[in-house]
Amino acid sequence: MMRFLSYLVFIYLFVMSPGIIKADTYPEVIFDNSLVSGVYAKSQVQYEGSSWVENLNKHLLVSDTLFFTPGNSLSLRYRSAAEGQWRVDLRYSRQKFNYQVDNSDFLILKIYIDSENTKKKDLPKIAITQKASQTTLLDLSSYIEDFDYNMWLNVKIPISSFKNLYFDEAITAISLFQNQVSDANHHIFIDQVEFLPKNSSNVKLTSPAILSSIKAFDRQVRLQWQLPLTPSIRYIKIYRSEDNKDFKPVAIRPIFMQSCLDYVDDLNKTYYYKIAWVDFNYLESPFSEVREVKTTKMNQEELLDLVQTAHINYFVENYDINSGMYVPFRSKDKAVVSVKESGNSVLSLLVGIEKNVINRQVALNRISRMVYFLMKGQNRYGFFPAYFDGRSGLPEYRSGQQASYDVLATSSMIEALLVARQYFSKDNELELDLRNRITKLWESVQWDKAVAIGTTDVLVERLSAVDTLNKYPSLGGINESINAYMLGMGAPKYKLPVSAYENGVKMAPIDRGAMHGIFQDSTIALPGILPVPAFILQQDSLSAKLSQRVSIFKDTLLYGERLIFGYQKGSLLNVYKPFFTINPQILRDPAIQYEEAIRSYIKVRKRRDNETGVGSTNSDIWGFYQFNDSIGTYRINPAIGPSSIFLMPEEGKRSLLALYENFGDNFFTEYGFRAWLDLRNNDVSDEYFATNQASLAVMIENARSGLIWRLYAEIPEMKKLRAELFPEEGKGN
Repeated sequence: MMRFLSYLVFIYLFVMSPGIIKADTYPEVIFDNSLVSGVYAKSQVQYEGSSWVENLNKHLLVSDTLFFTPGNSLSLRYRSAAEGQWRVDLRYSRQKFNYQVDNSDFLILKIYIDSENTKKKDLPKIAITQKASQTTLLDLSSYIEDFDYNMWLNVKIPISSFKNLYFDEAITAISLFQNQVSDANHHIFIDQVEFLPKNSSNVKLTSPAILSSIKAFDRQVRLQWQLPLTPSIRYIKIYRSEDNKDFKPVAIRPIFMQSCLDYVDDLNKTYYYKIAWVDFNYLESPFSEVREVKTTKMNQEELLDLVQTAHINYFVENYDINSGMYVPFRSKDKAVVSVKESGNSVLSLLVGIEKNVINRQVALNRISRMVYFLMKGQNRYGFFPAYFDGRSGLPEYRSGQQASYDVLATSSMIEALLVARQYFSKDNELELDLRNRITKLWESVQWDKAVAIGTTDVLVERLSAVDTLNKYPSLGGINESINAYMLGMGAPKYKLPVSAYENGVKMAPIDRGAMHGIFQDSTIALPGILPVPAFILQQDSLSAKLSQRVSIFKDTLLYGERLIFGYQKGSLLNVYKPFFTINPQILRDPAIQYEEAIRSYIKVRKRRDNETGVGSTNSDIWGFYQFNDSIGTYRINPAIGPSSIFLMPEEGKRSLLALYENFGDNFFTEYGFRAWLDLRNNDVSDEYFATNQASLAVMIENARSGLIWRLYAEIPEMKKLRAELFPEEGKGN
């Protein structure tokens, strides 16, 4: 009973605070729909001997015409021979959080038996696969309620039936195996594979659904609805018609979403829509009223608006209602919030006010809530942990991470709040109060306590919460370190000396691959970085290793461009991040022409990507990063090419429009572009990266109006610092 009540509370919180999850579906769902047609890239087919499973490139085929929930299902056609075996994995795709089941849960899936020669024992066996283990195999047939053909059957398996399941370990796949030997071929369809609690609300959905508004943007139709606080609602089901008579189901959406985009084929055409609520048994409510809309062609600037506002909408809808902070993933027991990405959320909300995506007062209240939360949250010398529990205000440390306070996360948040302090400049009580509280947070950060041992001007990544002797790598290079050092040097109290610009920014930590490219994100070990030289590893102490630093300058000629900081293999987003807020023009260092230097790196990356090839013949589609796994793939990060708009307007715009026009049907949603696109393997992420969404929301605005750049440039403490750092060049800043 307590489990059921907890679940109802969870449902209520989702309705009151939409968008907590960062995927298009629930974390407990293994499969509901393939985002691309043809094959399901997150499936893996294996067979041997005389057995066989139909596949394309080792993936299951997708059916777009027969499905339980729109718009598709998985086609499993197989032969189970005496001298052979087969196995199919439906891999769990969550990247930021892996769902963990309870012993009282059920594994539920829908199957459709299309071959009448298929008997119960011909159906596969099933198991749950975890990282390094697999449960016992169970017969699907034992858990089918009413066996029949040419209809969707419900399979409901108690989790307690699976032996050798580790409840504290993440699930990686649901695995199907050959069962009874047969000479015949069998064909079934599979849909809606998910974990559900034992008890879910059975309140009947008697009231019609409410489709509150509908609007067309080019081939994207935006639908908004009003969801009641009914705990038995599981999904919103969307129906579309071209004649207002024949309505076909085209999509489902989870209840934490307030709206969605539906991609249609034709322009200058009228479409009709209605929706229904769907309960946990997949029974539908009465339909909403029908609404109609006509699609019209948008010009490039209007498409740019559409893309930008969708990325802003990601942060408008995705937040923790308690703290106002950004929530990176869903947890059963906690509302885990990210400090660093909440900084990106603040910047995006400010742009959202200007673009009329969010009301000024609503954004002010959200940001005020963040500030109140941080003022009460646990900190060390004013530095915050990377994550908090948004309900308790206590630090949340990821698995295996030491208790510590994060310098870069803190600088991201403080910097964004200072920009907000400039924006909310009206002479009224609420905005004045927000400005004062932001200043108090700003003044409380003791930057001089976060320096490496033996220095006064070199920041470290983190401060230990328990061990004052614990050593962390230092910060430096052309990455987010710039923002942290600028804040540290410009702080009203506890500041760093201005020598931190030369000794901190212009010197990179050798322990994190500085000899191989100073753009590397200082908090992430990126793939492709060569090992640290042996002579470094042979130093006598950890402190000696961590204190090793090298100049950022390393002239290199590549692809016809001069790279003054040397070649690097990390993501270009690491190069972009400092300039979310800082206009490179105001860093008037006589030794570094920042605009020219960064522009060269963008050109080199585009030329490299075009030459290597990412599965597209369009040179405007570029910006891949290598995802190292057992196979090795190249995936396009949709923020890299389009975000170059801040320094290369035409190239960035062409990249954005190419991605939208070529892949808008499954790669672009109400939250903007998905996390990645893999053209070589016909796969697309079902999640979003907060840094990607912020990069496009903010950089497009900086390129168009310079809003965030202008606000940052006017921060009094930063103006004073630049005048001190660049006394001749800084005049007039």
